[in-house]
Amino acid sequence: MDLTNPNDPPPDYIASAAAAGIRLRQSAPVRRGPYPLELPILTHLKSKRIILASASPRRKALLAQLGLTNLEITPSSQPEDLDKKAHTPEEYVAATARRKCLDVYKSVLSAEGAESNEDPALVIAADTIIATRNGVILEKPKSEADHIRTLKHLRDTVVHRVLTAVCVLAPKVDASHPGYEIAAHTEETRVFFAQENDGLPDDVIESYVRTREGADKAGGYALQGVGGMVLVERIEGSVDNVIGLPVRKCLQLCERVVFRQGEEEVVEDSD
Repeated sequence: MDLTNPNDPPPDYIASAAAAGIRLRQSAPVRRGPYPLELPILTHLKSKRIILASASPRRKALLAQLGLTNLEITPSSQPEDLDKKAHTPEEYVAATARRKCLDVYKSVLSAEGAESNEDPALVIAADTIIATRNGVILEKPKSEADHIRTLKHLRDTVVHRVLTAVCVLAPKVDASHPGYEIAAHTEETRVFFAQENDGLPDDVIESYVRTREGADKAGGYALQGVGGMVLVERIEGSVDNVIGLPVRKCLQLCERVVFRQGEEEVVEDSD
């Protein structure tokens, strides 16, 4: 190519530099991202129909990080109307997650009576609540005033518990009664709020509430967001449990109902 001929097309920059004897600094090679996590249960589920009985984008994102991106999102229509005063926080959250799981599974099977869709290989349901120091169950704030009141209470009582119950269900291979395998676990994380004299006065709480970040979350804050930076001092236990799904325990439950069918159902509580 004649670089002095204006009729020639524009030259390739690297080839032109080489032809002129100019050394170029080459860009670094493109680095690949982390390789996917390879576990037998994940490999098995990636080709199956999995239903997440929750509309929570955070639970969906946590499972997607493991490579489970083929989830069907089917929230339960079951009302969360158990009497909180008649149940301990652990009983309430476990019963609610189980009701969601069974409700979605039975609803999907009923809907498929008129259709020929593949039966779900797995249903995952979860419920998250906040249990205050004196055992009161908190869920999502009902209004801005309630939101502010809730966060001030969590600050003034220093520590609270986040309980997430996970319930998973898979159809039985031998179709024996009741037709499905089910297992559950309740995980607990202790969350310590910052104090009024240590960076969390009322105006910081009110400003946080106005961000609306925690408006749709149990307890009214997001550990993975601004709330984790301005409200929370420290935690004891699983971070992903506070976000909405204790992932490691969820995988263990999946292995149990898929690979170890026939074992007696185990309903676990967090240590």
